[in-house]
Amino acid sequence: MKTLTTTLASLILLASPSLFAGEVFRVVDEDGQVTFTDSPAANTKAESIDLPETNIATAPPAHKTPADSEATEDEVPYTSARIAKPLNKATIPPGQKTLIVELALKPALQEGHLVQLYVDGRPQGAASASTTFSLSGLNRGEHKAHMEVLGADKKRRTKTGSVTFYVKQHSANN
Repeated sequence: MKTLTTTLASLILLASPSLFAGEVFRVVDEDGQVTFTDSPAANTKAESIDLPETNIATAPPAHKTPADSEATEDEVPYTSARIAKPLNKATIPPGQKTLIVELALKPALQEGHLVQLYVDGRPQGAASASTTFSLSGLNRGEHKAHMEVLGADKKRRTKTGSVTFYVKQHSANN
């Protein structure tokens, strides 16, 4: 069974035009083992194998419509935008110095678009071409975050809902 599997695998590989462009030979050794090769040893009896041509089809080029060539970034609406991290009502434990805020966006962020993170209504740094932000230095207590995706013209394309999270810090009164 193993020999049959090896033989079939060899035939499949040999039929691939990208692997072999030359002639293929079938060699049977004194133990009856069959081997396929493109260069048989000089002292072996080798039988030339005629392989059928491989039928290869190429995909037709993509058809562009006039609407495709005139498409602008305004025509690619975002269907979903939400803050994936932190989860709503998450508690950030004492000792955690940074908080990762991550945007889940469909379709993916378009070229030329930027994301602006807001915490408690204030922008956090400049808008960037990233959907992941790192926050540090948050004060103890409740905070609300949301994000906006801005087009190349700096106009808002979409906005997430707000996520509330709580930062806990060690108490000075132990």
